[in-house]
Amino acid sequence: MSKERAMDRMRVRVKRAAGMARLFTRALVMGLAMWVVTGCSPPAIESAVLGDIRPPVVKNARLESGYEFILEFDEPVRVPKDSFSAEPKRLTAQAESSENVVSVLFEPQPSPGEVVTLAGTVQDMCGNSTRVQVQFKGYNDRPAGLVITEIQTAKNTSKKAPHRDYIEFLVKKAGNLGGIYVQWASSTKTMRFDFPACEVRAGEVIVLHVAPEGVAEEKNETGSDLGLSGGIDATAQGRDFWSDAGGLPDASGAITVHEREGALPVDGIFYADSSKSGTLESAKLIALARELADAGLWKLDVPPLWENALLWKPSTSRPLVRTSTSAYGANAWGIGESGSQSPGIAN
Repeated sequence: MSKERAMDRMRVRVKRAAGMARLFTRALVMGLAMWVVTGCSPPAIESAVLGDIRPPVVKNARLESGYEFILEFDEPVRVPKDSFSAEPKRLTAQAESSENVVSVLFEPQPSPGEVVTLAGTVQDMCGNSTRVQVQFKGYNDRPAGLVITEIQTAKNTSKKAPHRDYIEFLVKKAGNLGGIYVQWASSTKTMRFDFPACEVRAGEVIVLHVAPEGVAEEKNETGSDLGLSGGIDATAQGRDFWSDAGGLPDASGAITVHEREGALPVDGIFYADSSKSGTLESAKLIALARELADAGLWKLDVPPLWENALLWKPSTSRPLVRTSTSAYGANAWGIGESGSQSPGIAN
């Protein structure tokens, strides 16, 4: 073989090797690019490659009425058969969808204030599923009208007539207590009590005991027997309820009464030690006082001041008393005489 032919064959081998190297490099780059597309691509590219793989998202959930709950999604959905259920088990939940809205009907209607847990599954048009679970309180379409009439803010250790923290209410309008809740706050803590379902008549007196001793006699009176409960400050004249959320602030605090979740208060009080003055800086107290102001029930400066409260010299023997059940704000309140506490008895 001549030297020229040998050199030609070597040039061919080098060209083939270079071509194979370029092909391998190209394949390696293409493989890496595909991994980047499938593993780190933006949503638009991912949808183009894989289709719709995102499950529907809840945009809004609300109790529409006493027997209907509404779920709104960010895209049209459908409800698989028998995919919704409710707790307590005595309730049945039938769900229907229309575009992006699911309506769930209950049978029977949940009791006012009853805690209900709703769970179910929906699918979008591509079969992507979302599991939904929400908890709410049964809608009360007949809330009783309550107004605070007397408050004992601290423990009175009198041997003859001991008293513990309580809030007394007068029922101004007949209805059901279910879902009505009371909040009270100190400078550091907010507490809450939710009334159970209970029919009450206009003129009844309700006493919420917020510093119970934990004895067996302390029972919520949701029926007709107003002498069912025992314990300090319980009376057969008033309807007694007991809360273990925590006692009232002794000297400075706020109380609000709400007919249903998320609503502005229908009554309340903001009280403070008369030694306090200047700007109110407690976020807890400001929150409740501002709710009262937003509802038109209390005058509040901007920024809120201690002087906006019902000012008093704190006492374990003198209650805060309502002087007018048709008025609101500090002018509707006064300080009772020493030993004048009368929980459960209409004045």
